Amino acid sequence: MKKILVSQCVPEECLVPFRNHYEFTMPKTKFTYEEVLEKIAEYNAYFIVGNRADKKLLDAGKKLKVVANFGVGYDNIDWQYATEKGIAVVNTPNKVTEATAEHAVVLIASSMRGVARYDREVRAGIWNAPMFSDIDTEIAGRTLGIIGFGRIGKTVCQKAQGLGMNVVYYDKFRASEEIEKEYGVEYYPFDKVLEISDCITLHMPAIPQNYKLFEKGVFKKMKKGAYLVNTARGSIVDEIALAEALKTGTIKGAGLDVFENEPEVNPELLKLDNVILTPHIASCTMKARLGMAHEALDGIVGVLEGRKPSNVVNSPVL
Repeated sequence: MKKILVSQCVPEECLVPFRNHYEFTMPKTKFTYEEVLEKIAEYNAYFIVGNRADKKLLDAGKKLKVVANFGVGYDNIDWQYATEKGIAVVNTPNKVTEATAEHAVVLIASSMRGVARYDREVRAGIWNAPMFSDIDTEIAGRTLGIIGFGRIGKTVCQKAQGLGMNVVYYDKFRASEEIEKEYGVEYYPFDKVLEISDCITLHMPAIPQNYKLFEKGVFKKMKKGAYLVNTARGSIVDEIALAEALKTGTIKGAGLDVFENEPEVNPELLKLDNVILTPHIASCTMKARLGMAHEALDGIVGVLEGRKPSNVVNSPVL
């Protein structure tokens, strides 16, 4: 019977469909990286939930055929080295889409309308309800710029249009004319999207080309009074530059669900009232999380059974 190591506890209902054919090892809470490193040699598959797989761990996994990540991103896995070793890498690209897109839109609306700030003030006994003020921005009729027009970006597009927003986008790989018509969206070069958007929302992968893409110069190119929302990866944004842009009014506000050094948050961001901070929970609904676990395990089992699952990110190994 092939063995699967799970790094953090998931609901038993996720494992039940596979119990008759696979042996699972799962902690009551979670395994540390060091504990995984000690155990991994005897396992055929590693299901990562809040952990990582670097070269050292992949080398230690003498029997590893597949590593799966609980999430659409897989920057916590040295997937290139895994590919060299013939180890398949699996992610969960589909089941995160709706929940993550919802959270992005929540951050867009909450940032533009100042919801979190007003909540803090009311709890502090401050009734700040100005009759005429431009501290917040209405949503309908405004332009949303989507950077990264994949599954989540497309779903955000539809939800934002439901709020009355106009949507433009930039992606390294432009969508087809048919897709643009289907979604009622216009493509523009990166700098043009920055220039015309009242809010920018990020939905791109954490690859070297995107590292701190949003830095001081980019913030200066954004429309005066614009907002930034990031539910993708923290490393895409230079947090020091973002804090400065928020302090100086270069941009009006931000909503962040991801950070470069999680769980640490840049202390300069913590001081600001015009940024909403959530702890990487965009996909945190029970429906989404159960779906993600099933998607990852289906991918693992598919590889172990000699199939080529659609969620293998380095498919040439198969």
